[in-house]
Amino acid sequence: MRWLVNHYQVVSLGELVGRLEQRRPLRQIAAVTFDDAYLGVFLHALPVLRAFQIPATVFVVANAPSGGQPFWWDHPAVQAVATPQRRRAWLAEFRGDGAAILRSLAPTLESALPRCQQPADWETIAQAARGGLAIGVHSRTHRVLPTLSDVELRDELVTSREMISRETGTAPEFFCYPYGAWNTRVREAVRSVGYRGAATLDYGLNGAGADQLALRRVNVPAGISDAALDAWLAGFRLRLPASRDPDPLLEPREIAHRQAPVGWKRAELGG
Repeated sequence: MRWLVNHYQVVSLGELVGRLEQRRPLRQIAAVTFDDAYLGVFLHALPVLRAFQIPATVFVVANAPSGGQPFWWDHPAVQAVATPQRRRAWLAEFRGDGAAILRSLAPTLESALPRCQQPADWETIAQAARGGLAIGVHSRTHRVLPTLSDVELRDELVTSREMISRETGTAPEFFCYPYGAWNTRVREAVRSVGYRGAATLDYGLNGAGADQLALRRVNVPAGISDAALDAWLAGFRLRLPASRDPDPLLEPREIAHRQAPVGWKRAELGG
């Protein structure tokens, strides 16, 4: 974070999108986002952000804080048998429905994961929001949006926002596409229900003419060096070791070779 604030003007996601709306340049402008609202973000990242006075947005899966379970891709039952091919098959068969995926793998869903690797509870999220953390929407159930009916899609976009607003006292303006999966229909639905902007997992930087409903991002792996981060944020793809693949679909070595399912806009880097 020290490196980031020394090299970039770090602004809120709202200010970044405001610059796009005003067609102002984004050179040396950065915004920080976190997907899924893991408890670890609030325990470990938030104190660092506050120390450096860095604004950030955390995208919340609305069902997760009260669900009492880890995300399906973190579950030991999945980790024990997962391969990139099986992950893709699970997404195709179950449309990203984590409960259905877990039911297909384990008769019991008990998890021994550390709490920091599980979703934060509502009180933790609400307290952070009261302290100035921006809260965004990452759907209601983290399903693959392009595979859903119009009714299901609206539920993921609207019901989720209502739940998050009720629990946190905020009015989320920004959406993040689960799995980075989106298409023209999904983008239009996001626009039509009033989101001001939406984050993809498409790798890259955003210029003055970027689509604010298809914002590119640069995933930053844990343990990255300052020099590598400099190149990474400059827009170069690097093969870097990561302790954990942030994308539930793929192993790290496959990131550079990803192919999108027909009709989907997919990420170049996961997050």
